[in-house]
Amino acid sequence: MNDVRLFKDSNGIWNTTKDILDKLKEVGAHECDILFVHTDVAFGALNPELKRKQYLGYLYEILQELNVGTLVFPTYTFSFCNKEIYDVRNSRTSMGALNEYIRNQPGAVRSIDPILSMTAVGDKANMFENIGKSSLGINSGYDILHQQEKVKFLFFGAEIGECFTYIHYVEDIMRVPYRFDMHFTGTIIDAKGNQYEDDYILYAGCAGVKPACSYYFEDYLFENGFLQKTHIGNKPITCISKDDAYREIRKKLESDIHYFLEQPFTDEDLVHEYTKGKNGERIISC
Repeated sequence: MNDVRLFKDSNGIWNTTKDILDKLKEVGAHECDILFVHTDVAFGALNPELKRKQYLGYLYEILQELNVGTLVFPTYTFSFCNKEIYDVRNSRTSMGALNEYIRNQPGAVRSIDPILSMTAVGDKANMFENIGKSSLGINSGYDILHQQEKVKFLFFGAEIGECFTYIHYVEDIMRVPYRFDMHFTGTIIDAKGNQYEDDYILYAGCAGVKPACSYYFEDYLFENGFLQKTHIGNKPITCISKDDAYREIRKKLESDIHYFLEQPFTDEDLVHEYTKGKNGERIISC
C-alpha cells in the first residue's frame, strides 16, 4: 500500500496511511485472530484531493493491512425498534460511514439480525450464519463472538465510553435487574431477497433507568493496563482483548450493580416499558 496523505489534524499536521497503520499496531490491533471495530473516522480535515469514498477505501485497506484473520464491524439498524423492514443488503447502518462502506464491499457478510446486525470479512466471514433470535443474549452476534478465541475490540476514533455495546451483552448474560426482554416483530428481507415476518428480543433498559456514558470505565481499564491507547489526528485509538473486557465488566457488575448507570435504581424505576423513540425520534442505541 502506498503512503498517502489522508487528513490534517487541528495542528495542521498531515497524517498518512502509514501513520495510521503504525498507530493501530501501537495499540496491538494486529495481535488477534478476530478484530471487532467500532469507528468514528472524522480524524481531521480531509485531503481535498481525495473523494469521500477514496478516503474510506484507504481506511479499509489499512485495517486489512493488519493481517487479522477476520474483521467484524457493527452495522446496526435498529430496524424492528424503528418499525422498519430490515433488508440485509439495503438497510443502511447508523454506525458510521466506514461501516456502511465496508458492508457493501465484496466478501463482506452481514448477519440477519434486524436490530444489531454485524458484518464480517475474512476467514470467518460466515461466523454469524446461525445467529439466534436474541440481539444481545445467548446465540446473539456478541455471544458467537464471545465464544471465539483471540478476539480484540478496536475503537478506531470512536469513544469506548459511548459505544461499547459488549457491556450490554454481559448485562444480558448476567440478567441484570434494570433490563428486560423486549420483543420486536417485523419484516426481514434476507440476502437472497426472501421476505418473511420474524420476532427478535432486545434486552432493553427499564423505563426509569438511564445508562451512563462510561468514560470512567475507560479510564479504569487504561489505568490498570487492560486498554491500550494512542491518538491519530483529532481522535483516540484504543484496543482491548475480549477476555480482559469480559472479566472487568463482570467484575464491576458483581461488585456494584449500578456501576454502568447514571444513578442507582429503585424498585419504582424497574418498569418493563420500552421508552426509546416514544417522542418520534429515531432509535440508534440500546
